[in-house]
Amino acid sequence: MNAAKTVIRRLYFSVVIWIIIASLQILIGLPLLLVGYGVSMILCGGWNIYASVTRMRAIDAYKAHPELIYPTFEADLNHMLIFLGINLIFGGVIGVIASVYDLVLRDYVMKHRDELMTVNADGGVYGEL
Repeated sequence: MNAAKTVIRRLYFSVVIWIIIASLQILIGLPLLLVGYGVSMILCGGWNIYASVTRMRAIDAYKAHPELIYPTFEADLNHMLIFLGINLIFGGVIGVIASVYDLVLRDYVMKHRDELMTVNADGGVYGEL
């Protein structure tokens, strides 16, 4: 399996992880509303759901244009680290799990730079999913 297909598959898994974590953040945040921390946890869960929907759109773009994978991940490190911090502070430790997974996925993309940069714009190397 080539690197582009592996990244797409792992991104789908990442979306599932983020939706599960966001749901947990919202559910755990509801009883914590009484002590004040719940609002930030619920908002963080809502943000994570929004990020999951955005990532699903990115997956569609990567399927159509796999040559976008490497440049996007290369430029996204600061965003990932900020997201990790926000989830750690406002979303609880459970939000860190998916952030770490995303960083591991970014590392995979960086290690497969050559393969991802040689993907044809028409998807010739990528093929059909």
